[in-house]
Amino acid sequence: MKPSLNFLSASQLAAMLRTGEVTSRQTAEAYFSQIKKHNSAYNAIVTLNEAEALAQADQADRSRAEGKPCGPLHGVPITIKDTYRVKGSRTTAGYLPLKDHIPDTDAVAVALLKEAGAIVIGRTNTPTLAMDMQTDNPIFGRTNNPWDVTRTPGGSSGGCATALATGMTSLSLGSDLAGSIRLPAGFCGVYGLKPTHGVVSFEGHVVPLPGEINGYRTLAVAGPLARSIDDLALALDVFTQPTSHDRNVAPLLADMGGNVDISKLKIAWADDFGGVPVSAEIKDKLHAFVKKLAQAGATVHKVEPQGMDYNEIWETWGSFVGAQGNYDMSNLMRAIGHLFSKGTLKNLPMQRKIVGPTSVKKLMQAFELQSQYITKMDNFLSDYDAWLCPVSATTAFKHHAHSKKLGDFKIYSKPLQVDGADIHYYLATQAYTTVFSTTNSPVVSMPIGLGPSGLPVNLQVAGKRYSDRRLLQVAKVLDDYTDKFQYPLQ
Repeated sequence: MKPSLNFLSASQLAAMLRTGEVTSRQTAEAYFSQIKKHNSAYNAIVTLNEAEALAQADQADRSRAEGKPCGPLHGVPITIKDTYRVKGSRTTAGYLPLKDHIPDTDAVAVALLKEAGAIVIGRTNTPTLAMDMQTDNPIFGRTNNPWDVTRTPGGSSGGCATALATGMTSLSLGSDLAGSIRLPAGFCGVYGLKPTHGVVSFEGHVVPLPGEINGYRTLAVAGPLARSIDDLALALDVFTQPTSHDRNVAPLLADMGGNVDISKLKIAWADDFGGVPVSAEIKDKLHAFVKKLAQAGATVHKVEPQGMDYNEIWETWGSFVGAQGNYDMSNLMRAIGHLFSKGTLKNLPMQRKIVGPTSVKKLMQAFELQSQYITKMDNFLSDYDAWLCPVSATTAFKHHAHSKKLGDFKIYSKPLQVDGADIHYYLATQAYTTVFSTTNSPVVSMPIGLGPSGLPVNLQVAGKRYSDRRLLQVAKVLDDYTDKFQYPLQ
């Protein structure tokens, strides 16, 4: 075994496996060794597929030796968030009624990864039904941050991000509705891609619960977390392969090809928006990064899209989540929920319309507003190669206790501290991500360095819809100007 294998990118591992420099068995064993040594401290991996994965690794090695065709991830060990069906592997979504649930089919994104040759070595932790910005559930407990175990890795793909930052996987499949890929990537210092909505199949994600109708027809996406931009691009190519299992996915624009020149890039940036404060630690790193880009020849403008009423965008996001996530809930039950939670949520624009009575008219109004803001965002990004902004108001915070629960949904009243100021939990964690969920924009969450606290600082790099490949090309160029660091166990 080669312990150094644990922090190579999936792309590097795939290349080494193709040439025979390492075997899939050696690579899988390196990850299992890392998991057994360190997972007890972090609780990132909640279900292991060791025997099956090692058998698949041996088969991958035999196939390569025999000269059989190999996919782009042939023999590469990966993990899957515990919200996706994986055939024969316990899939719980952190929800007690599903603690023994074993699907007999794969989610479409999982099937595509397997067809590309990837080997699923385990499942990563998630909050109950992926409904929190921290990662904790009654089946498996709490996941800790790789940089400080007293802090959260974020949610709901927190297990994915922690597993990557601790060298327990090479690539992980996550999901994102309110920032559930972007926030954990940011808190753990890894890379995450929220694709354009609708270009990667969401079929086979839990929620919806098995046998239920999928109400989430907007906003929610499947996407990868990784330790490099190249791995995000590789995973996106895999996820966007045509498949007969889901013909609803939309095509991406073609790869523009050629090199992206930093001197020809036009970059927009903002260090806050919507009146939500951002910590000085994040702002200072962002300012320094933008200065580097300007010195390298990029055109940089501190600017925001015109006509963006952020409160209205946040409310629109909440309207969709409330109407679609609880499509079968009566207005009587919604009214009861509203009475129960209105004191906590009344001043939170992305939350106050999640609960409470709704109607078809209100849903149509949300669609109309979303359409307007998609147009405004895409028009803005027609003039820029990317828009840079914070992922959240703060870096990874201490594990934060909820105040009460409404069913399986945790409600937080105690604020987070951002440079000594009280910022509500939902504003601090969702304000900067839900805007791009509403506009369906592709976004890369990428680390730009460590702050004075020693914690990672990530940025969101947003692009035009369906231009995900171009966005990744731009992000890779920007990545050259970030402050590199080693992960805690590296």
